[in-house]
Amino acid sequence: MYRLFLILGLLIVLFVLLKSVYRNSKLAGRPSGPPLDGDQMVQDPVCGVFVPRKTAIVQQVGGISNCFCSQECAEKFQEQRTS
Repeated sequence: MYRLFLILGLLIVLFVLLKSVYRNSKLAGRPSGPPLDGDQMVQDPVCGVFVPRKTAIVQQVGGISNCFCSQECAEKFQEQRTS
């Protein structure tokens, strides 16, 4: 009777281990960061508002893309950089 419980316990442990290995192998092929699609939310550096990337106003400043919620925030950012 004890052998039956021991075998059953070992089978459960084996099942849990195999399940975690399978889950980790599925996750290994995925990119580590969030997807860079148009629905990704980006934060405006001036006012801190989050906007979807596809509707944000994007301006290159010093080789870096900055996303803004409005043209007014983009202009304020330019003014802050020049002063």
